[in-house]
Amino acid sequence: METTDARSPAATVVDRLWRAYAPFQRGRGTDRDLAAMLAVLLLAGFLDSLDDPGDELVKRWSRATAEAQAGYSPLRDLREALLLATRHERFPVRAPWDVESVFADDREAPGGLPWAAGFLAALQQPPTATEAGLEEVSVLLLERYVAESTGQTGEYHTPRTLTRLLAESLSPQPGDRVLDPACGTGGVLVAAAQYIAEQGHAGDASFEGYAMDHRNPHLAMLNLAVHGIDRALVRASDPGSLFRSPGDGMADLVMSNPPFNQRVQGLDHLGWPFGSPPESSANFAWLQLAWTRLSDKGKAAVIMPSGAAFARGREAEIRRRMLVAGTLLAVVALPAGLFAHTTVPVHLWLLARDKSHHVPVGEADSVLFIDASQLGTQAPRQARVLGPADGERISSRFHAWLRSPRTTADEPGFSRSVPYAEILENDGCPLDPRLYVAPSREHPPVALDTHRLLDELMGLAESAAGATARLHGSFDRSERVARNEAAAPRVPLRRLVEGTAKGSLGAPAPGLLLAGPSGSLIRADDYVEADGVPVVMPRDLTGNGFSTASIRYVSERHASQLARFRLRAGDVVLARRGELGRAAVVRDEQHGWLCGTGCFMLRPPGTLDADYFAAYLRGPEARTWLENHSTGSMKMQTISLGVLGELPVVLPDLATQRAIADTITQLDEYERLLRGQLDLTRRIRHGALDGGIIPSP
Repeated sequence: METTDARSPAATVVDRLWRAYAPFQRGRGTDRDLAAMLAVLLLAGFLDSLDDPGDELVKRWSRATAEAQAGYSPLRDLREALLLATRHERFPVRAPWDVESVFADDREAPGGLPWAAGFLAALQQPPTATEAGLEEVSVLLLERYVAESTGQTGEYHTPRTLTRLLAESLSPQPGDRVLDPACGTGGVLVAAAQYIAEQGHAGDASFEGYAMDHRNPHLAMLNLAVHGIDRALVRASDPGSLFRSPGDGMADLVMSNPPFNQRVQGLDHLGWPFGSPPESSANFAWLQLAWTRLSDKGKAAVIMPSGAAFARGREAEIRRRMLVAGTLLAVVALPAGLFAHTTVPVHLWLLARDKSHHVPVGEADSVLFIDASQLGTQAPRQARVLGPADGERISSRFHAWLRSPRTTADEPGFSRSVPYAEILENDGCPLDPRLYVAPSREHPPVALDTHRLLDELMGLAESAAGATARLHGSFDRSERVARNEAAAPRVPLRRLVEGTAKGSLGAPAPGLLLAGPSGSLIRADDYVEADGVPVVMPRDLTGNGFSTASIRYVSERHASQLARFRLRAGDVVLARRGELGRAAVVRDEQHGWLCGTGCFMLRPPGTLDADYFAAYLRGPEARTWLENHSTGSMKMQTISLGVLGELPVVLPDLATQRAIADTITQLDEYERLLRGQLDLTRRIRHGALDGGIIPSP
């Protein structure tokens, strides 16, 4: 996970806090660490919110911060401060756990909290968490924990953009009773409370949750309290207990992301409203639980794996009964890859206890299907993200449909209102939106000039044939020089750059190796729109060059202040984090660009060919060495400048390097030609099927 994000003060605070914590993270059961972090943030915010918190509480907190800044353990005073705070009438947490255990030291709990002093000291540096926005700090800290922790909180963390979608779809109001029967760390309930607050209401909504992992109730309540949710009720439970207690039917809204495809025994003998779900999967147990907990005017938004929409057997019969009973408002197909720890594609099911309360009279015999599976953006090695515009598009379409299902026009490729009769005609009553939402059909403005394209394809094929012949010759030359080369030495990169490695040419000219500018030299607000100077980040390095798809820019004036980081033709740019071994050679087109944060810049010495070195970095020997000497998590490996300097580089003579580089360059060109043929073939095929040789209706 890329952690440097200077776009907000909260991100700066979280980076600082995580640097204090990260050295102690490995090998720990970190769920207790997360609870302690949230408790520290809650205490800091609680003290700032009170005009008179009490002398003893202030004394304990002040002494804890002083101890932390001096490098001593602050746990004893933090524990006393938390105990004093919980006795205050305005403290927002009902503590169902042993408060004293939150800040237990080594004598009381294995491992203690060795990171606490550094964490608390970092919290005092400007901007403080309260100055940066305590709620945003806690959200980013939790996301950082989920992304980089090897442990789990016992239930999948629901991404913030997804919890926001649930809230926007149901539109919670002041006075609503909101329930999450599988609340994890409370993110869905937080989203509901934030939605109410953003509408300009103080609100007196109540929030109730059940945590399936018994470690999570206190985490959830701390998270809710940090977000200003006063005395929310969160209890530990398990699916079997919840399913055996259908509840009081008093929730105005049920919002949840329950465990997927969970196996639960003993479901057959319970009074299910739409049929007994199979023991092999509790998906329809969760859906029926959500429905039974609703009041007469209640609505539910439940995340389900996509398989629940077309599963066979008992589940198909339950779907049919739910449809006929009028419980279904809408089903939304969401993109795959939204979660950090699973790529399972998901659907959002929107239910109503009584559909007639939510749609006009006589219009309750249809279901809205939305295919949002292509929405969102995804950075390499990160979860997919639904942006605000994506969430708004989904929720606004749903609310427009609620106002009048019959007059809301379908949107080809995105949404369609489907009558019950059509759904029931399909075997198994499937509810996958992609079965009902017709793809948008784009007709070319003019017919393809097929003969011209076929001629172009033939030209590419001839060029590829010529490239194949040249490859034969290039490989022959490379193999000859490699056989004539004595066992090539392995020379540390640092020695090559410094010019202290002796080769066949004697004392070589030195090179240059440096890390890109720090985040303080290029801040988020320094970036400009296009027409500035491109700044190369790790994501901009492709297999053999540079991508400008998401490249960012700074002004020429700002770039001139960073002259030492300006790239020249022949330089090599290397990734310092993420997928190590990525490298690209700077050509004339990139001359004058900037090496950005997250990259290294190498100006090769006279004994090192740039194209050979970039190819060597992409090879298995260099990549394995870099991975073995990296730090950070498996998802975000990092290499330091000092360690990179020790990278052993296989160094044949310059002629051999250039022969090898020429072969690699020819392979790149051959690949480019093949890709061109493939792209053009697909274009011709699409045109042929879209009315080119098949008659159109």
